[in-house]
Amino acid sequence: MLNQVAFSFLISAGLLGAFAAPSLADDDTYKGVLDFPFKVAGCGVGAVVGVPLGMVKDGVKGGIAGTNVVAKALGNENGEIQVAIGSVVGGPVGITAGAAFGSVDGLWHGIRTGYAKPFSDDSFTFKDE
Repeated sequence: MLNQVAFSFLISAGLLGAFAAPSLADDDTYKGVLDFPFKVAGCGVGAVVGVPLGMVKDGVKGGIAGTNVVAKALGNENGEIQVAIGSVVGGPVGITAGAAFGSVDGLWHGIRTGYAKPFSDDSFTFKDE
């Protein structure tokens, strides 16, 4: 007898719980499910395009920063001789370090914007953030 009452109680609780649960039949749920492959593809394309863009952008910034650091260490950041020596010594190091950082930065930028706004101009360009 006790098993039948417990079983009846569980069945009624399950039916009442099913009525109270949301149906998840709104448009946003299906839109999210259908947009997921499109967002993943945009994420991949953004990552592929973002890596070289980030390498170039941060490589240039790193080269300028490396040149300025060496020129400042030689005594005059704006002197012609110091800048020339800085561009030979610090420029390549800055370009290499900047390109290494830029590859990771570009990958992250491409993944983030490619998922948020797939195949948009923002996922293919690299703005200062």
